[in-house]
Amino acid sequence: MSRFLVLLAAASSVIADTKTFNWDITWVNAAPDGYTRPVIGVNNQWPCPTLEANVGDEIIVNVKNSLGNQSTGLHWHGQWQKGTPHMDGTPQVAQCPIPDGESFTYKYTAAQSGTHWWHSHAEAQYPDGIRAPMIVHDRSYEGPLGVAKQFVMTVSDWYHEQDPWIVHKLLTNSGGPPPEVDASLMNDKQSDTFQVQPGKKYLFRFLSISAFLAHSIKIDGHDMTITALDGVPCNPKTVDSLIIAPGQRYDVVIQTKRSTNRNYAIHSKLMGTRFSNTGVLSYNPRNAAPGGLPDPIVLLDDMSITPKDGQKRLPPSDHKITMDVTYRDLPGNMRRIYLGNDTYLKADVPTLYTALTTGNAALNPIVYGSAVNPSVIRSGETVDIIVNNKDEFAHPMHLHGHVFQVLARGPGDWNGDESQFPETPMKRDTVTTIPGGHLVIRFTADNPGAWLFHCHMEWHVAAGMVATIIESPDLLQQARPYIPGDHYAICRDKRIPTQGNCAGKTRNVLDTRDCHNEPEYSDTWGALEVEDVPGGSGGGHKSRGRGRRGRA
Repeated sequence: MSRFLVLLAAASSVIADTKTFNWDITWVNAAPDGYTRPVIGVNNQWPCPTLEANVGDEIIVNVKNSLGNQSTGLHWHGQWQKGTPHMDGTPQVAQCPIPDGESFTYKYTAAQSGTHWWHSHAEAQYPDGIRAPMIVHDRSYEGPLGVAKQFVMTVSDWYHEQDPWIVHKLLTNSGGPPPEVDASLMNDKQSDTFQVQPGKKYLFRFLSISAFLAHSIKIDGHDMTITALDGVPCNPKTVDSLIIAPGQRYDVVIQTKRSTNRNYAIHSKLMGTRFSNTGVLSYNPRNAAPGGLPDPIVLLDDMSITPKDGQKRLPPSDHKITMDVTYRDLPGNMRRIYLGNDTYLKADVPTLYTALTTGNAALNPIVYGSAVNPSVIRSGETVDIIVNNKDEFAHPMHLHGHVFQVLARGPGDWNGDESQFPETPMKRDTVTTIPGGHLVIRFTADNPGAWLFHCHMEWHVAAGMVATIIESPDLLQQARPYIPGDHYAICRDKRIPTQGNCAGKTRNVLDTRDCHNEPEYSDTWGALEVEDVPGGSGGGHKSRGRGRRGRA
């Protein structure tokens, strides 16, 4: 059965509710492509549950980590967390990692409607299976679409090796190739069937929960009308096919045919590989199974899609942040990616806690440590982030805490020419660069917090392609968001300081000599709690668990 959404537009409530979920994060054996391996599930089940709510609902997720050998932390991709920056789920940024055996509660408002997803943000952990859709209904968006039903379809790459070993091989191979993909999945299996009736409209919510590669999607015999990008409603754009990169979401509406004499293939191709999946748009289960190869993909330029709200280009920027994407080989046979001046390494104090506890010095990027690639922005500023991608890969760049306008994307480094900026730019929260090209995005600083900006290729996150935007730390200190006791408790469990600069110094906070500024061997093992890994000492801020593989 396909993932069919229980809540339809006509049933979504205007009265906010409280949705409570109790999740035990566990190992489970699964074989989505026929190869059995341990995966990370919830309550001893996998795939992980879809989180479904109405806009304005209060979300409470009580998490227990029962993995035994890894820490974790859950991010709510697409939720901006206004007023609750400590619920963003980013270990060593918004919180301390949740150690094995400990519990943690996320509590926030589902303020951003649309097609989103939740996933672990602990050091390349989500490709082991801990990710699923998050659908926030809003009848003001869904009602006018006039659809009979809604479907969710996820696409992802899949690997037989567990993530810590993939990360270790990647980061200690001095420029070796990225891991080879073992399969492509559609709704965490090889195929899925979507039952439809003739002469009706249907909303498909496409999500890429992939770790590395993009997918193409095409429905034989049916055009797709895009109605939202990354949860942002847009003016309708009818396409034959689309390409969806890791972290991105597309809502599309299809119109079914009058005849029921055949079923149609839904093609999902993992780009650059031999892997693909074929789903079924089923008019009648007695019809023959569709087959054959899709017609050539017609590339979509998402820059041509404009937001439904008609928001014009924001005023000229007050603050420009330029980041070059480069690779470097480091001592110890380590290979890292630099987004700007440094390769990202987690600070010894969660960055949000540093912003809250260092007084006026919180406005100085130095206190956060150079290795988190910090940029401090002030409330009300118009901010441009300029990415010059000196790599042969396209990178899907995601910003926490915001959606942004996409002003420019093209070959070579950005030349500063703003004359071609669109009057009504596309808005979304994850956008791809092009190989060897530039990207310019713009947003307003209106959400105090500590927000990551990173490539959503998870292996690139592990390799350091991450920067931190510290937004309005002065307002953060004035608002002083209440951080629950269980957040501090897990820090104590892992002996992580919760005050001071990047090294936990509370007196001379500009002294960052003891911060975690150089990659260590323990930084090559993902979310694994390292102690006895050959050649390793556990160093850095990792807890002293055993370096062993997960077992269901």
